This record gives sequence, structure tokens and C-alpha cells, in this order.
Amino acid sequence: MSIVYRRSPQALQWWRESRVRLGHAEVIMIGDLGRYAGREQAYVKHFLLGEYLEIFAHKIGSAYPEIAYVDGFSGPWQNTGEAFEDTSFGIALAALTRAKATWKGLGRDLKVSAYLVEKNPAAYANLQSVRTLFPGVEIKTYPGSFIERAPELLKDIPARAFAFLFIDPKGWAIDMQRIAPLLKRPNSEVVFNFMFDFINRFAELQKPQVAASLDRLLVAPGWRAQLAASPDAGVSQADHRKAVLVEAFAATLRSLGGYAHVAETTVLRPTQDRPLYSLVYGTRSVTGLEVFRDCQIKALRAQSQARGVAKLNAVAASSRQNELFGSLSDMMPDPTDQFLEDEHRAAGEALLNLVPATPTAVRWAEVWPQVLARAIVTHAQVNALAADLRKSGALAFPGWEARKRVPDDSYLVSRP
Repeated sequence: MSIVYRRSPQALQWWRESRVRLGHAEVIMIGDLGRYAGREQAYVKHFLLGEYLEIFAHKIGSAYPEIAYVDGFSGPWQNTGEAFEDTSFGIALAALTRAKATWKGLGRDLKVSAYLVEKNPAAYANLQSVRTLFPGVEIKTYPGSFIERAPELLKDIPARAFAFLFIDPKGWAIDMQRIAPLLKRPNSEVVFNFMFDFINRFAELQKPQVAASLDRLLVAPGWRAQLAASPDAGVSQADHRKAVLVEAFAATLRSLGGYAHVAETTVLRPTQDRPLYSLVYGTRSVTGLEVFRDCQIKALRAQSQARGVAKLNAVAASSRQNELFGSLSDMMPDPTDQFLEDEHRAAGEALLNLVPATPTAVRWAEVWPQVLARAIVTHAQVNALAADLRKSGALAFPGWEARKRVPDDSYLVSRP
């Protein structure tokens, strides 16, 4: 039961009804969100992690005999459940255990292993009880620094396993070159928590120690000059800085890890419209990118709901009941709707820019992944865009078959 439910049943009812009015199918479980009071940003992170790993494991399990989960900064920290259900590793291992059971029912014995690193002695001691909670997972724990343990992790992860790396540091003191061999490991993906808010504050600090630390994190060249440059027309200074810093880290992941696709999810402060950190995802698979976009959009919806509850709680804590409901109009409409509409529009523009003019043509399979890389949309939405643009005459698919609603990957496409 969440704080807003205890304090104000009327507010909870309004919140539920607002989701119906906005047409959102994904609804946060109130009990789950209640565990995250005051740290709603962690809920968004864990929501995305759990959603992605659930689908990831079901897909990867068809091609690999083992899935390895690596958590470089495990904790546990601030957990409220005895089963670690509000920690990154607890959510990840629960999702992977469910996938293992599904495959077991289909006659396939999928092995799941976990490699958990924690530097804090007290947290590390608390971590040891995780083995009894997930008996179907082979768990190995490592005390000490993730950076120091990276070579050992690389050696311990079986070659036959597909590895998912979750790197969630408390700051930015990460030497990316030292973990590059782990990032480069074949058959692996990564989600890295890029602590944007902290990095943004210190990005231009001249202290040698701080500058050197940032250079070890952002190894892509030229980011300081880009940060100092004036924003493009119509772009705010805040958006300019975020774009430069996040892209510098994305370029670092691409170069050091060899990831073909890198995507970013912005996590906002619970009660302020300001970025707190970025969850940066790297994969070498277009299927991985496709699944991530689906889960990312769900996570953005979850973030909108979690922040709505956090804002209601904040108002309820400092205002009288009539003032509480007088403030509800400030939360409508949901800015996530407008953001996703903008992304959908950007996807359409990207699609038209990527398709060459006749007589040159390209296969559809070469186009849609590039659109997904440029905009936060789903594969299904890109296919629907293509169908609409074909009907309007903006795109030509000469081999389009009768009664086909969306293009096949083998279709050729061009602009008339």
C-alpha cells in the first residue's frame, strides 16, 4: 500500500481515473510502488530492468544454454523487502528464474548464473543470503571493487553463456578502459547507469583530479569543446548539455564495447522535471534494440505514474486537502504523451531521410533498425509508419503483396 493511498483515498481514485482518461494500459501495482517512497527513480530503473530481462531471457534461452547476470554494484541498499524484491539483483534474478521455469516446462534446461560484486563490507555480508532465495540460480559473490574484479569476472563467466551486465555505480569514478575487456566480451549486453546530474555539475570543473576522473569515464574525444559550444537554434542550454554528455558516454560504449546499438532512457527526479540519471543500453543485436524500445516505452509510462504519485504525496504532505485537489490540474496532460508523440514524429522524419530516391532502393530490413536507433518507438510503430507513408505516396514498395498490412523485411523501398 502506497503513501498516497494511506493519506488520501480520493487522490488515489483520481490517479486511477486519470490513467483511464489518458488511455494507458500499463498500470503500476500500488503495493510495489509503495516500497519506493522517496526513491521513485529507483522504481523506474527496476521496472525497466525487470521488464527487459523477462523478455530477454525468454528469447536468449532459445539460442544459448546459459544466461549470466553480472551486477557490478549489487548492494543491497535501502531495500525494504526481505526477499530483496526492490533491489536490482533481486528483480533480475526473479525475472530470470521465471524464464528458467518457462523453458523447463518446454523441456529445455536453461542454466542461470549470477555474478554479484559489492565493495561495502556490511552490504556484502547482507548479500550472502540471496543464495537461499534463488536456489535455481548458480550465484557467485565478489567482495571489493568492480573495477578490480572485472578481469576475474571475465574469466569466470562461461564462454557458452550470454551475459547481461548491469553497472550501477554511485558516482562516475569508473575507468572505462579497465572494464573494456569485459564490455567487449562476445555475446553480451549492458545497461549502465550514467549519473548525469552529478557529472553535469562537475563537467567543467578545472580541478585536475575531477577532470582526470571524467576523462576516464568519457573517453570519446572532443566532448568538452562541444559542451562549451553554443546550443543549436531552439535548443535550451540544459538540453544541449545533456545531449553532449550522454552522447559522449554512448560513443564511449560503442567504441570500447563494440556495441552496434546504444539507446538511452532518461530518469527524472521524482518531483522535479529535471534529469537525474540516464540508463544507457548497449547491444550488438537489432532484436535486443527492438525489445529494449518496447520495454523503454513501458518504463516511461511507469515513470509518469510514479512521479504523479510522488507529486501528490509531496503536495499532500505540505497542503490542506482542498489545496491538494486544486493542484491536480497542474499534472494534466501527461508530458510523456507529448514526448512520445514527438518521438513518433521524429521517427517518420528519420524514415523519409533514410530511404533513397528512385531508382535506388534498399531492403526494409536495413531501414527500420536505423529508425529505432534514432527515435523511441517500437518496431510495430515503424512498420505502421511505413504503411501509412506508402498509402500517401511518400514511399514506394514495388513488391508489396495484396492484403499485407505492414512490410516484410525482404521488401525493397524507395522514395518516388
